[in-house]
Amino acid sequence: MPFVDITLARGKSDEYLRGVSRAAHDALVEAFGMRPDDDFQLIHQLDPGDMVFPRTFRGGPRTGDWIVFRITDGSDRGEQAKRRFYRALTRLLRDGPGVDPQNVYVMTTVTAPENFSFAAGVIGTDQAAAESLAGEARPRAAYTADELAYALSSLFTDRESGLARVLPMLAHDFVLMVPSSLPYGGTFTGAEPFTELFSGTPGAGKVWESFDSRVERVLRGSDHLTVQLTNTGVLRATGKKVVFENLWLFDTAHGRITRAQLYADTAVVTNPAG
Repeated sequence: MPFVDITLARGKSDEYLRGVSRAAHDALVEAFGMRPDDDFQLIHQLDPGDMVFPRTFRGGPRTGDWIVFRITDGSDRGEQAKRRFYRALTRLLRDGPGVDPQNVYVMTTVTAPENFSFAAGVIGTDQAAAESLAGEARPRAAYTADELAYALSSLFTDRESGLARVLPMLAHDFVLMVPSSLPYGGTFTGAEPFTELFSGTPGAGKVWESFDSRVERVLRGSDHLTVQLTNTGVLRATGKKVVFENLWLFDTAHGRITRAQLYADTAVVTNPAG
């Protein structure tokens, strides 16, 4: 997900600008293994007086064709990958648009994926997790914290697709704990009770006429994730609409979910007045 800012002197031809742009992108693909369709750039053209630089400090001699590349990346590629990138960039610029390597200045900055949003307000960690989970044919031995958090968040926003993401993440001895004071409460083992609870409205429609959840936040610990929810439901017995908060605690170990426990104000359901 590198983002590229390119700054150079005004007055270059369109062909030259295309060559500079292509060299930067191809160098990222070659050195960082970046996806070919991941190509976000801004090209800034300045008047000569707006560019201040020494002609011989740590390189040079530099000329009016000096170019600055600022790469903002969501992953730290490591020193060797950066060495490859710098060499590839200067080579492609020299062989393509004809830029003297002494005129190539590069700065790379690493920022957390959560600082990116590519579109529609989707945080970068969720985008990356969705892409890594898409189209997997079989469960993995372990999942990353970002993948677990994304899947659990989607479980409460789109139950069908979210359930399909979460089920492969459950440990073989997974335990589900729901307060026993709820009509559908108890302690259950295995994926089947979890599937039954989340495949429709809680309690298979016997308690709730409708039930929707909004994820307020997902909190991460070293061995657990907590999903805080605001729920809106219509009780079947009374037809009354209620809005209430609860949270789910998901214990994790070795990249799998080992236990899910609901913490809720059960009086919302057990009180006949709703």
